[in-house]
Order: sequence, then structure tokens, then C-alpha cells
Amino acid sequence: MDKKIKRFLKDAVRVAPKISNKGELFELKNGLVSKYPQTRKDAIKKTIQQMTLGKDVSSLFPDVLKNIATSDIEQKKLVYLYVINYAQTHPELCILAVNTFVTDAQDPNPLIRCMAIRTMSMIRVDKILEHVEIPLRKTLQDDNPYVRKTAVICVAKLFQLNRELCMELDVLTDLMSALDDSNPMVVANSIAALTEIYELDRSAVPLPLLIQSHVTQFLNALNECTEWARITILGALAQYEAKDAMEAQDTIVRVTPHLQHVNAAVVLASVKVIVKNLDFLPREMQKQPSEKISTALVSLMSTPPEMQYVALKTIRILLQKYPTLLEKELRIFYVKFNDPMYVKLEKLDIMVRLVTTSNLKQCSTLLLELREYALEFEPEFVSKAILAISQLAIKFAHGADAVNASKFIAKAIDILSTLIQDRNTFQDECLISICDLLRYDPQLSGMPLSIISSWTDAESRLVTDQGKCNYIWLLGQYQFPNAEEKLMQFVDTYPQQGQSTQMSILVTVVKLSQQLPGHVLQRVLELATTQAQDIDIRDMAMLYWRCLSLPNPESLINELCNTKLPQLTNTLDYFSPELLHTLLNELSTLSSIYYKPLSQFKYRAPQQSEVQSKALDELTSLAHAEIAKNMNNETLLNMDDAQAAPKPGNTLAELSDLFGNTGGSLLDKPMQDMSLHADSRTVQGASKDLLDLF
Repeated sequence: MDKKIKRFLKDAVRVAPKISNKGELFELKNGLVSKYPQTRKDAIKKTIQQMTLGKDVSSLFPDVLKNIATSDIEQKKLVYLYVINYAQTHPELCILAVNTFVTDAQDPNPLIRCMAIRTMSMIRVDKILEHVEIPLRKTLQDDNPYVRKTAVICVAKLFQLNRELCMELDVLTDLMSALDDSNPMVVANSIAALTEIYELDRSAVPLPLLIQSHVTQFLNALNECTEWARITILGALAQYEAKDAMEAQDTIVRVTPHLQHVNAAVVLASVKVIVKNLDFLPREMQKQPSEKISTALVSLMSTPPEMQYVALKTIRILLQKYPTLLEKELRIFYVKFNDPMYVKLEKLDIMVRLVTTSNLKQCSTLLLELREYALEFEPEFVSKAILAISQLAIKFAHGADAVNASKFIAKAIDILSTLIQDRNTFQDECLISICDLLRYDPQLSGMPLSIISSWTDAESRLVTDQGKCNYIWLLGQYQFPNAEEKLMQFVDTYPQQGQSTQMSILVTVVKLSQQLPGHVLQRVLELATTQAQDIDIRDMAMLYWRCLSLPNPESLINELCNTKLPQLTNTLDYFSPELLHTLLNELSTLSSIYYKPLSQFKYRAPQQSEVQSKALDELTSLAHAEIAKNMNNETLLNMDDAQAAPKPGNTLAELSDLFGNTGGSLLDKPMQDMSLHADSRTVQGASKDLLDLF
């Protein structure tokens, strides 16, 4: 209420005209050159608002730039925000403000010095980057830590824009020296800048050696910096290999308190460092850090869904390395009704991996939970839940004693039998789960097989290639009644079937060749050799052709077809040892989300600006032409105010007058080349050179 009263009183006594909410270009232009400071500030705000909405307001560049010479910090920040935006889209316009950047880099206010050096390092124009040496060196050695932490990031930006210039100026040495800074934020930003440079060019800085020699400084700075700086430092610590168990234990002890941080990214970065050092400890000393990790991961399950998803992906990796890490926390991963689909699917995968085969009660509870999930209405979730039933049953049966295993599988079979009979929309998943259980124990039989054998329209019931493949395998394995009729439904549509189904039809027809009419076998072999697209199917068909051409093919065919499949002891996917090692080293990165090493991600280098390497006179001409073009467009769009629209030459002249005495020409600076003065004499009127503008 107090704010409303103050705003009312402020507006009541205001004399300066206001800028309307429409944000028309002609109105903004008039407001930017108003004699009232408050009107100019309002016009700048409206300009930033239009820029944020995506409107091209680059024609206002000279008028906005006039307002940069002010003691109002807020106004100067808005102008710099405008300049930074057009440094990306119209870098040639920023050449008009180079004198201002150099002057502001020496301002007594540290905030202004930061804005100046940050903007200079973002403009993709070589002629501006050439003037960055002295301001950058001064800010790297500045008394204010806020300025220093900004300057070290600017070194990485400069390296990205112009690698040769950065090496020539030798600012990388100053950047490496910043690792010994007393301020933790400067240290964090320095390691972030060095990491960025190291990824661009591994020969530029010896990052591993720098991390090795500054581990103590990083650990000391952890408790004194912001959360994002902690993530940077923890990422550097994760790249360090401990020398012995004592050093690893010390690192774990120093990092463990950060597992309780409110920021999930800090928690995952801490987990990464602890896991990296955990293997150096004896087994009896690993229990307490593991419990701390378990508690931290459980706490992430109360975060927003996006954070939960990242945490679940990380847990999936950790469970393969440490299967008992979360064995007592099964209920935490139960699916909630308001969970997004991507979280539900990850929780299903985690729960099946989480249970231990020695705990029958836990597995039975999860089996009942999966049955409830299979009765839901979301297709993708129900499909995964049905497949998880067989995954759980096989996992438990493989690790339990024979009696408990048979009872547990019987429960799973009963659930699947009920589902395949009652639910007409998930026949494929139920059939695949039943076949997986049959491959684990071929002696299983009963209700599921009787239900499946009674199908007369399997072609219309089954949708997926995998489901049809399993059904045809059952026809050949258990020799259902009317197998010929059921098999011919798929033979008639052989070319339209999937690759797995085509292969299964071929094997089953050869296996049942003595029970089927001879023309069926010949027809399938012809289709497999002429219509199949997969080379393996064609090769298999050719193999059968040759076997049948032998003098006594029956015995060989029977031997090939009666070969038993290996027992299916696990249906869960696992990472290879090499991939698992890589994923553990790259936790809390995109590698954890996609389960791919970071080396497989393509890095897109920043595109070089078209004006980056142009000469100074060309840049100035481009800037004038861009402003003149936008002014002409504005005049066409605002025909009623054509007379009020200022001419390009007048605008640039006003800009020149305004900055004539603020910082002096670049020729007055000792760092400039005197030969530029000769070029400035040849430019006239609206194409007047930058050196005379300021």
C-alpha cells in the first residue's frame, strides 16, 4: 500500500511528459531526446521493453547512446543492456560506442567498470577487441573483487571470439594467477573460465595441473561462495584423482555438508565428487558416506518434477554401481497420481532395480503395486508397468530359492493372465511378459497358454512387431491347435510385417514344415529371399534353401529348429563397464540424462560475424547505413509523423556533439595507432568516422 501511495504522489507532482504504453518508434525517439531526464529514462525503459518483445529498435541506437553519459546507474545499466543486445545482432553499430566503453572502464564506480569490460568482450568486432587490452588488464588487477570476477569471465569470452589476440595479449597468465585470489568468487569464476578455454583448446591452459595444485584453495572456498560458484568448484574437484585414501577421505568430509544444500545442482555435484573418491576408501569406511548420499537423493524426490527427473536418471546410474544404495527407500519411489509421465516411467525403472532378491516381502509389495499401475489408463505407463511385472519376477526368481521363486512366478503369471483376459488394449505387452517368463522357465504352462491358444484373430489383436514375433514363437514352441490356420494369417501379409516377425515366421514355418503343406514352406522361403529387406532374413532363408537341397535334410532341419534358446535370467538393461565408468565421471551433466559420454555431443562453435574482420572505415559506414535504413523504414511506417522524424545526418551530428568532450577521441589515447587519423579525414557528412564522432 505504501508503494502505491508513493507512486501516486510521485506521478501527481511530475512535470515531465510520460511515454505511452504503445511504444511507437517516433514517440520513443522524441522521448530519448527530451529535455526532461525522467522522460528520457522512461523512453529507455520502453525501448528495452520493445526490444525484449522482439521488435527491432536498432534505429534508436544513436538516441539511446546519447543517454549513456549520466550519473544515474539504473539508466546506464539500461543503456548497456540495449548495447549488449545489439552487439549480437548489429555489431557494426557498437563501433559508435567504443570511446564510451574505454572511458567507463576507468570509472570510479565498480559496477560501471564491470558493465564496460563485459560489453567490450561480447562484441564480435576485431576493431573493438583490439582496444580491450589495457581495460582488461586493469580490471584483472582491480581492487574490487566484483570487477575481478567479471574480468576473468571476459577472458574466456575474448578467447572464444579471438583466440590469437588473447594469446598475443598473454591475459591467460593473469587468468591462471587469479586462482590464487583471496576472494572465493574470483576463484570460482577463474576455474569456470579456464574450463571453458580448456574445452575449446586443450593446449591453451594446463587445466589438470592447475586443479591438482589448487585443490586446497578450492576446498577452502567452497563454504564462502554462492551456490553456482560451488557447482563450478565441485566440478573441478570431480576431475581430480586423489593420491591416497587419506586425501580421498578428507575431500569426502569437506564435501559431505553440501549434500544438504537447497539447490539440487549443488547436491548432484557433491554426489559426483564423493562417488569419485569413494572407491579409494576401504569397504568398511564407505558405509557412512553412502548413507549420506542416500539421504540426499531421497530429499531430491520432494523437488519439482524436472529436478526429480534428473535425480532419477542419476540414481539409475548409481544403482548399477551400488545396488544396495537405496534398498530401504522403496516407498519413496512409488508413483503419485500427479507425477508427470516422464517421472512415472523413470520411477518404474528405478523400483524394479531397487528391490533385493533376499527380501520376499519387499518384492511381493512391489508386485502388488505394479498390478495397480497396470490397471491405470495411461497407455505408455501401463505398458511399462506390465513389462515391469515380468522383469521383477525374473529378477527375484533368479536370486531366490526354488520354492519362493516358483510361488512368486505363479503370482506374476496369475496377474498377467488376468490382464491379458480383461484388458483388450495391452495384449502385446502381456504376451511379451508371458514369453519372457516362459523363456526363464520353459516348464511353465496353464492359464496363459490356454488363453493365447484360443485366439482366432491374433493378427488384429496384436499391434507391435515384438508382440507378433512372440506369438509366432509360441505357435512353433508349443504347437497350438489349428497352428496352420493361425500362422497363415501372418504368412499372407508377410511383406508388410516387421523384421522380427518376418524372422519368426521363417523359423516357425521351417520348424513345423512336416505338419504344414509343402507349398507353405516354399512360399515363405520365396518371400524371405525376394521380399524381405533385412539382409539377415535373406541369409537365413538361403541357409534353409541349401539345407533342404541336401540328400537327407530332415535331420539337419530338426537339429537347427529344436535348438533350445538360452535361459533368460535378466530382462533389465545394464551399462557396459566402460560406459558406466564414463557416466560416473560425468554425473550431473547431459551425459546422465542421455546415457551417452559427453564426447559424443557435438559442440557448435560460435559463428563468426560478417563484420568481425572489417576495417574501421567500413564498420563506420555500415553503422551509418544501418541507422539510415532503419530511419527510412520508420519514416515509411509513420507517414503522419514524417516531418517530425529527424534526418540521419542530424542525428549523427547530435551524437557527435554529445560525445565530443566526454572521453576524447581514441587518437588521444596512448594505445591507439596514429595512422588512424589519416583515415578519419576522408569521411564526410553522414559517413563521418568514429574517431571524429567522439
